[in-house]
Amino acid sequence: MTEPASWTHDQVHLRVHAAMTAAMRADPHSIDAALVQSGSLDPASRQFVAHARRLVLACTAALTCVLASHRPGEGPHGESICRGCGTPECRTLRGLAHVLAAYSVRPALVDRAEAWRRADAHFWRSGRPVPLLIEDLPDGFVARAADGPGDEPAPLLIIDRHTGALSRWPSMPMEVLACEYTRYRAGL
Repeated sequence: MTEPASWTHDQVHLRVHAAMTAAMRADPHSIDAALVQSGSLDPASRQFVAHARRLVLACTAALTCVLASHRPGEGPHGESICRGCGTPECRTLRGLAHVLAAYSVRPALVDRAEAWRRADAHFWRSGRPVPLLIEDLPDGFVARAADGPGDEPAPLLIIDRHTGALSRWPSMPMEVLACEYTRYRAGL
């Protein structure tokens, strides 16, 4: 059985995005100070490490162009197809998925900074930022506006640590929320 083009596209997109995010978060000055200037690397390795961040960003940008062309769509009879190939299973995306999996490129876990960024985008009010509180859960992060309306408790937003998915929850004690969210992720 083959996976539909939309599933393969999503998997490749998550992996390319993870590689791009890791490269963007890397500090080239720290890399230079720790590895390149220490003199412990041979010249070819020094050259590679010095340019690795830029190389990863270029490669992931190129793969993003491939993903823009080979994206899921609907065929003439309503079936899921790749818009680039016109087929139900995209050989290009399938090949990319296999290569990325072989080199263990996996979607990065959402960290606290990314959880804050996603919550900030969600909670913006009337074009203005809202102060946020972010708390850790085993499977994600809980975000709430620091200034809830009136006496009502601020609505909770959970950012899944594994997928980055957002879900809204009623206000409840953190211990109960952690248990309920674990059950929710397990499909119980």
